[in-house]
Amino acid sequence: MSAPTSSADTFAARFPFLLIASGVLFYGTGPVLARSSETTGALISFWRLWFGVGLFVVALVVHRLSGRELGTARGWGWAVAAGSAFALNQVLFFSAVKRTSVADASLMSTMSPLVVAVLAIPLFGERPARAFRWWSLVATLGAVFVILASSSRTNGDLLGMLMALASTIMFSGFFLISKWSRPQIPVVGFLTGVMGAAAIWVTLYVIAIGASPGSVSGADKWRALAMATIPGALGHVVMTWPLRYLPANIPPLMRLAGPVVSSGLAWLVLGEAATWVHLVGGAIILGGQAGAILSPAGQELMADARR
Repeated sequence: MSAPTSSADTFAARFPFLLIASGVLFYGTGPVLARSSETTGALISFWRLWFGVGLFVVALVVHRLSGRELGTARGWGWAVAAGSAFALNQVLFFSAVKRTSVADASLMSTMSPLVVAVLAIPLFGERPARAFRWWSLVATLGAVFVILASSSRTNGDLLGMLMALASTIMFSGFFLISKWSRPQIPVVGFLTGVMGAAAIWVTLYVIAIGASPGSVSGADKWRALAMATIPGALGHVVMTWPLRYLPANIPPLMRLAGPVVSSGLAWLVLGEAATWVHLVGGAIILGGQAGAILSPAGQELMADARR
């Protein structure tokens, strides 16, 4: 585990699980805000990202004026790469939410631990034992059930579910790059680079499809600003800061509470009802991930995080 280099890093090293849990709560508001908008996924992503750029540029200026370093050139290169993955994640996820539902799209995010577990082997040398992998497979089968069962319903949408799956893969890539680059660039600098790169890519996409950012209503712009502030700024900061002090496999497992938060908010705010598909599929997914965490391999990873 890397040694803390600032008071904020010291806090992150002492309370990494508290910060990750807070990030899950903040992230859970994003799907509901996207679903309640009246514009397209691409346009809500456009405004959400450029609002995010503004917030992080201000934070970066304050960071620099306080005499802190901006990070290495390699770290900024990783930030641009992460921003490219995040741009795809944004467009795919919010488009999926518009085509399906908050519960469907959010449940797909539970496949992220499997993607991260595979890639963490060559990247970080993490090799969870067999029990961890088998329980992760159970969770994956639950996610597959959600895809097939949701698309077979009268109001299901297979393309929307596949978009949600692709979005999950992109977010896993973004997460792994975030952890890899954490020692090379401060969080504020990294997230500024991420938001800037993502905003540029999404802008090019919006131009390519002929969409008009000016057509977005004032109410949806306020939603985009809320998305940039809560899941975008607060969520990313508290989720990214402790990554250097945790094994790569742990944060994605903790993010399993995300669909619960999103679905609960969607029920309260949007009146979306959970069907038997969500209940059964969600139970399989959560059961598989709980088994992975409670297995000896999972407990060993948790112990490593405390050292």
